[in-house]
Amino acid sequence: MTTPETEAFTRKSSVATAKQVRLNLVYIDLWSAVKVSAMVALAISVAVFLTVILSWFLLSSVGVIGALEGVIGDILGDGGGGILALLQLEQVIVLAGVGALINVLSLTVLGSVGAVMYNAIARFTGGLTVGFTNA
Repeated sequence: MTTPETEAFTRKSSVATAKQVRLNLVYIDLWSAVKVSAMVALAISVAVFLTVILSWFLLSSVGVIGALEGVIGDILGDGGGGILALLQLEQVIVLAGVGALINVLSLTVLGSVGAVMYNAIARFTGGLTVGFTNA
């Protein structure tokens, strides 16, 4: 037979207490940083590439591209052919692709340089302390 006091004690002891752990992040693997930064850079580059292409289609359908070609033609006359060629869809796709490629390469390099810098700083400071708990 249980009394109210023993029942309350049993309930309190059956409740799991959350264990807290503090860990130091003292090292970031360079190859992991390169892979993660390359995937993030690829996602950003695809988003920027699609945004540029969709913006061109939007501006073209509204008539902004045609009006801009008219203004450039009026200002520069026959000498504006090089600038007008940059407004064509094929040229916009090429330039957006080159920009996306440069973006992937530069962000991947920056991610790996960031990991190397963190590893160097963590040697002196002991790293970043992170707290975890299991709830």
